[in-house]
Amino acid sequence: MLRINLNGNTRDQFRGLRPACRDTLPWTTVWLVAISLTAGMVCLPAQTPLTGEDLEALRAAKALELHPQETPRLERSITKIQNSFVYRALTNQLQGIGFGFGQMVPGSGFSIGPQYVRNDLLDGRLNMQLSARVSTREYYATDLKLSWNDLLNGRMSVDFDTAHRNFGQMPYYGPGPDSRKTGRSDFRYEDTYAEIRPIVHPFRRASAGLIGGITAINVGPGTSDTFISTEQQFSPESAHGIDRQTGFWRGGGFVVYDWRDRPSESTRGGKYGAEYVRYQDRSLGQYSFYRLNLEAQQYWSFFHSKRTFAARVMSSLTDTNSSQRVPFYLQPTLGGPDSLRGYRPYRFFGDNSVLLNGEYRWEVSPSLDMAVFADAGKVFDRWNQWNFHRLESDVGIGFRAKTRSATVFRFDVGFSHEGCQVSWRMNDILVSRPQ
Repeated sequence: MLRINLNGNTRDQFRGLRPACRDTLPWTTVWLVAISLTAGMVCLPAQTPLTGEDLEALRAAKALELHPQETPRLERSITKIQNSFVYRALTNQLQGIGFGFGQMVPGSGFSIGPQYVRNDLLDGRLNMQLSARVSTREYYATDLKLSWNDLLNGRMSVDFDTAHRNFGQMPYYGPGPDSRKTGRSDFRYEDTYAEIRPIVHPFRRASAGLIGGITAINVGPGTSDTFISTEQQFSPESAHGIDRQTGFWRGGGFVVYDWRDRPSESTRGGKYGAEYVRYQDRSLGQYSFYRLNLEAQQYWSFFHSKRTFAARVMSSLTDTNSSQRVPFYLQPTLGGPDSLRGYRPYRFFGDNSVLLNGEYRWEVSPSLDMAVFADAGKVFDRWNQWNFHRLESDVGIGFRAKTRSATVFRFDVGFSHEGCQVSWRMNDILVSRPQ
């Protein structure tokens, strides 16, 4: 034990300190702290330096305590389904014969049919998909798609598409923004077309191309037992082309710049494009017109990409000379899962349209995202009416089941002054409306 004795002189000197000094300087405390530190230094054992073998043993012991991060059960279940033969066959992921399913167009009902897919022809430079589908509402479609890639050292590609489609219950509510929800009718839309698009890629993420095609169209009475047929409710003056159909030559071009991180449920980047197409009436000389489609998408992510805000602006504009009309079945439309999600599919028809979409998504778990969204848009007759006045609008909520690489299921519920609309998708598969 360490002992420190104060002799008499020292004690006398300490007693002799002025009271003010003793009050401001607690000498007893100072001595005690010094004694404690000295005792601690004396009692501490000597530290032996660790050798390389000791460090390696410590690392090995620590490694035994580490465990890989466990994948959430829901994500494991989704991944198991996604890797199954049935799912891969139904979502175009199998080479050779499989099945396709989903919706051909919004409102067509569930559709399914055989398909043949090859992505390995010509050493992977030629992709082919041949499919046939039928839906629960008796919609039919057959389609052949060919895509030649990696031409001219990757600077060029060529897409070819030909199809025959027969949709017996396409909805029509009347022309313009003042159409009524109660005015729904149905018509048959049938077409056969072929289109080729040579595409050049001048630099990374940018592409431009030409459009050439031919289309034969037939419009007739709808097959629904619930709604009146369109030609019985609307005259040729309000639904141009309802009484006489024609075919079209299509020609034009497009430019696209796409720097999104991924095409499905993007979290950052953007996509901007413009497409100009002339429709030339081949038979009647009454329905030739021009169409300009503009689109801009932008995505912002934050909190390590766990939160995403998405915005989109779209506009489709048509023009004719004084003696021509745009047939109602080729007019721009709004409504449904691709535009105004709180309204019925194809709720509004007009010669021109503008659309705004906003969506905020956040990650609930590695297997599930939620989203809130708002949409606004309108159709209008003349270009000088392009503005943001009197827009139809909706709000809603959505869910996205996903894996680490893709979104496999989407479910959206939209609300507007016309009610509630529910839409869903598997693997983001949905065929566009005839254009």
